[in-house]
Amino acid sequence: MILVQNLRQLLSGNKTLKYIFSGIVLFTSLSVIKAMPVPKPDSTYKVAIILPFHLNKYYGNNVNRANIMLDYYQGFYLGLREYEDQGLNLKLYFYDNEHDTDKTKEILANPLMKEMDLIVSPILNEHLHIINHFSSKNQVPVFSPFTAIDSLFPNNPLFFNAAPANKTKAEVFYEYYRKTGPDKQLLVIKNEADWENGFGPELVKLLKTKDKINYRILTAAEITKADSHFLPKKKEYLIYHYSENSKGVKTLTNFLDKQKADFEVVTDYKPFRLKAIPHQKRIKYDFKIISSDFINPVDSAVILKDFKNDYKLLFNFNPSRYSLIGHDQAAFISDIFLKYGRFSANDFIGDIHDYYDTKFLFKKDRHCNQNKGMYILRISDDDLLEEIKY
Repeated sequence: MILVQNLRQLLSGNKTLKYIFSGIVLFTSLSVIKAMPVPKPDSTYKVAIILPFHLNKYYGNNVNRANIMLDYYQGFYLGLREYEDQGLNLKLYFYDNEHDTDKTKEILANPLMKEMDLIVSPILNEHLHIINHFSSKNQVPVFSPFTAIDSLFPNNPLFFNAAPANKTKAEVFYEYYRKTGPDKQLLVIKNEADWENGFGPELVKLLKTKDKINYRILTAAEITKADSHFLPKKKEYLIYHYSENSKGVKTLTNFLDKQKADFEVVTDYKPFRLKAIPHQKRIKYDFKIISSDFINPVDSAVILKDFKNDYKLLFNFNPSRYSLIGHDQAAFISDIFLKYGRFSANDFIGDIHDYYDTKFLFKKDRHCNQNKGMYILRISDDDLLEEIKY
């Protein structure tokens, strides 16, 4: 049996005050339920989900964040329901931390939190550091759904980054290079405006540790001023580039147009930005992206049919990307509890778990457990995303 608060249509769709007020009532009711002492059967798992839903402050900059969190929650809820028939008994505790570190600390001070079998954590590093100390002290596993953190203190084998960290993306890039084009020369484009947001800094750190790797770092200013003789002719290059806007992508393609070399570009773009590149240039420069989620568009209509129908029936709206992420993370968590009766890295590290939109492949590093389930994607001749096997 799934004991979970259904926040049906809390904020989705027209996001009116009617739904916000109903959400506050539901949250208040749930708080009362949580305060009641309920015996825990041995087969029932307790999971706390702490996210910025902004039930009391649904306005301004909070609106977009709240909508994403609700979409995620609704997908998570539906994912748990699917495992009920398989014998999953799970009680989900819902907390709104309002994107406030003091609120996060207040939630963690509740004695009930020490009894959790898993905590789905808030977003952003400042919250993760707070919850990591709680986890380390009380030996409660933590699952970070959106924010990936490269380092934690103290080191914590009970902390899991579901979203791949930039360090992980850099390792995937290097592995792709090593397996598919080790004779190519590497170009790392340092776009100052977006540099720290991509995995470029981690890639450079990694390359410095490798012997005999021929790479070159170019700034956006350099490639803007470059003429047709900037790079040697008839050389083969693998390029890393990251940009959060179309202007940065255009600067890169203008540079490539001038050169007389062969290029392959592997980026950290979002899929929509990849699709916005003119078809001819995507093909000519072999653009690819590293992504942590991927729905095969050829199969999705069939594979996702039941999920989409159930989601729309329950919430009256179509699922978003965040709904799918929520579903897949709930499915993964459910699978682990059903198989092992606990959430411990020792049980599933190195195993691949594939769901609708997400691949989980957790590996240990010095600080925590990182999800290395990544995809290399390109757009096919039919203008559909496809995975590159390597």
